[in-house]
Amino acid sequence: MHIPSERVYREMNSEVASLWYLPANGGDELAFLIKAPTSSIKALIAGCSLRLFFGKKNSYLCVGVQISDIPSSPIFISKIQTETEEHDALFRALKKKNIPLFLFSEMDKCLAWNNLELTKRDAHDTLNYIGEKSELYTGSFTSEMSHALDCFGYSSDSTNTRSSAHSMPVCRIRPHLGEWSIIHGHFYSNHHLYAITINEKNEGETFERVIWASLTSVFPSTLYKSPQIKIGTKVRELTDVFAFYPYGSFIIEAKDLSVLNVGYHRDQARRTTGVQKQITKAITQLIGASKAFARNDRIFEASGSELIVNRTLPPHCIILITELMHWGDWEEIVNQLMEAMKQTGTFFHLLDLHEFIALLKGSSGKAELLDYNLMERCKLFVEKQSVFIRSQPSTSSPL
Repeated sequence: MHIPSERVYREMNSEVASLWYLPANGGDELAFLIKAPTSSIKALIAGCSLRLFFGKKNSYLCVGVQISDIPSSPIFISKIQTETEEHDALFRALKKKNIPLFLFSEMDKCLAWNNLELTKRDAHDTLNYIGEKSELYTGSFTSEMSHALDCFGYSSDSTNTRSSAHSMPVCRIRPHLGEWSIIHGHFYSNHHLYAITINEKNEGETFERVIWASLTSVFPSTLYKSPQIKIGTKVRELTDVFAFYPYGSFIIEAKDLSVLNVGYHRDQARRTTGVQKQITKAITQLIGASKAFARNDRIFEASGSELIVNRTLPPHCIILITELMHWGDWEEIVNQLMEAMKQTGTFFHLLDLHEFIALLKGSSGKAELLDYNLMERCKLFVEKQSVFIRSQPSTSSPL
């Protein structure tokens, strides 16, 4: 397991995905960090290929990784190195021909690690391509760097079509990965403790625990996994994750993208169709849960204690998926979400894990800000009639 420095953690916290070649343990060792979507991490653990990319434009050193989580459309993560310690670590790794690799999720948590090894020829060719370390740029980000990164992406990723970019030479190598070592994380609230292990075969249960864990700081004493409702003499599950505070409630259905059980070889179309079917199912489940909430059906935690919740305000009904793909036709899903809101009088949201974590970070751990940000996001969804909405920190509003 690797614990990032304060600088790297700040960068990791602000990036959707990125990578870092770094010194570790006071400089005695090395570490290669990749922050990527959970679905991509699971694909790597399941055996998909990883390739390293390097590009040099003037003195700017571009670094990247390609993860073949969808073989026909692999994810490409890139950046320009601007820190001396990262240049030093990369050169040391190329000379040693190996470096420990650590995978970090959307929650900035280390999930697994492996030993990455390079062939003598690949390491030699990459060092020759990069040239002298002393000639590499260090400093703040510039507009020239932005253009260099566009050119790197255009030259490395066949799906990148930026009109302003042009081709540049790129060095590509495929390292050898051994057996993955899995990190066993534990998260707790005032009432519960859950372990999260990325390679668990029950991927849906793991995803529910991840969502629960992400909310522990916001709802330390009013957060529950798999609460029950009692209708007459019958008891059934209300939802996957439930949280509340005096002025609002959050009913969450989690639908995970199965990779370990189904595999990562499905193309984009099949994967998107599968996710949309799960979303439709979640909308139906949340309509039922919101109606039970409005009827004042009694809600109980797993231990049997009844939960006393303010029901005077409409809850947020949230469908949480692993990853929202920009592929296929989503108009029918938009219509279903709109109809669900009309039918129940509650807020309906479709979020992936990245967007959910961004909202939590933007809410500063405060339930009232999360409540407000979700309402503002829902207004934008109704206005734009699109599920493709990304939240970013703003200096002018809480969202």
